[in-house]
Amino acid sequence: MKNQFFVIVLVSLFAMSCSTPTETTKTEKVKLPTGDYFGLMVGTTAEMFAKGIVSREFQELNAVFSPDGNEFYFTIADPYRNFYTIVFYKKNKNGEWEGPEVAPFSGSYADADPSFSSDGKRLFFISQRPLNDSTTQSKDFDIWVVDRTESGWGKPINLDFLNTETNEFYVSTTDAGSIFFSAQYKDGLGRSDIYEARRSEDGIVSIENLGEAINSPTGEGDPYVSPDGNMMIFMSWGREDDLGGGDLYISFKKDGKWSKAKNLGSKINSNQFEYCPMLSPDGKYFFWTSYRTSNYNSPNPRNYKALESRLNGTDNGLGNVYWIDAKVLEEFRD
Repeated sequence: MKNQFFVIVLVSLFAMSCSTPTETTKTEKVKLPTGDYFGLMVGTTAEMFAKGIVSREFQELNAVFSPDGNEFYFTIADPYRNFYTIVFYKKNKNGEWEGPEVAPFSGSYADADPSFSSDGKRLFFISQRPLNDSTTQSKDFDIWVVDRTESGWGKPINLDFLNTETNEFYVSTTDAGSIFFSAQYKDGLGRSDIYEARRSEDGIVSIENLGEAINSPTGEGDPYVSPDGNMMIFMSWGREDDLGGGDLYISFKKDGKWSKAKNLGSKINSNQFEYCPMLSPDGKYFFWTSYRTSNYNSPNPRNYKALESRLNGTDNGLGNVYWIDAKVLEEFRD
């Protein structure tokens, strides 16, 4: 990355030295669609979301709209998933989408998994950033939160009451104050489990493993929980009904207990890895991230240009954001 930047700087300086004082360089701003969800709609068949805008040739994950629909946050990772950056699009005063830009609280250390509180005043995410400004030594993944102020996002705060010396991932919160997340704790049922943190009236925080209705000996992660706390969608891998490298499952809470999780089936899952579930704030659309890709094999050999086009395109297997009408989720309610 540093070498690439150095080359770009040299090329830019050379171009400037070859220009006359009267020459100017014009950069045409890309015109983005207007309207909710970038002016797009989807039915009950899964589609790639915002191809060329969100889903591109990079490794994209997460899909998070602000409750007012005017901001969209997602994560871009390097191909080996060693570094993550949260980026966003935002509507201007004319209702036009602008961006993408790196989120003002991201870009220095690995950050991922943004998630809004239902009032839009808080944004949760995970990060490997240092705990304080006295060091540049990164930590394991912790859960952080940033509050919205009159001038933008404030300074990120580490949720030290639930973070540990091991990784915590993918936070989702309810209006009642529960915090759901996944972690690799030693007392778990599998390699990774889903937990719920609650704070009592006297300020004591309890952290509960959600048990066998949700967790399994294989592994779970990425819990999305509806604001009312009655629906959960999460990722699990290695179960007997797994369609591929990891699937999304759904559970509903009734009489205070989570129902046995069900595989969301082939309308959403594929024979590749599915993760990062998220429901739009208005409840209309369901989003997730998938590694699905079309077959690379071809009866006719590709020339180099065709191969390069495939590898530089959205269908290169690095993962994209998908969406579908949320009506399909009701098929799994008992």
